[in-house]
Amino acid sequence: MVECSWVHSTLEQASIHDFKRVTEEKLRGVLCPEHRQRPRVRVIGTSIREAKLSVSGCCDRLMALANHALANQAIANR
Repeated sequence: MVECSWVHSTLEQASIHDFKRVTEEKLRGVLCPEHRQRPRVRVIGTSIREAKLSVSGCCDRLMALANHALANQAIANR
């Protein structure tokens, strides 16, 4: 689940929403092969410029898979 704090402007809200959507899409297929768990993601910030992304998981293997997906996976149909 991705969490996002309150955002004041409509433009900033759209930017945070897009960031959240893209992050969710990138991590959609990521699953720990051993523990069958998904990464936990949290987005915190009042603007896209101040947004902080926190990813946690059950083990180092899941974290490696999640980081790889976030860094390398292209999103189709943006």
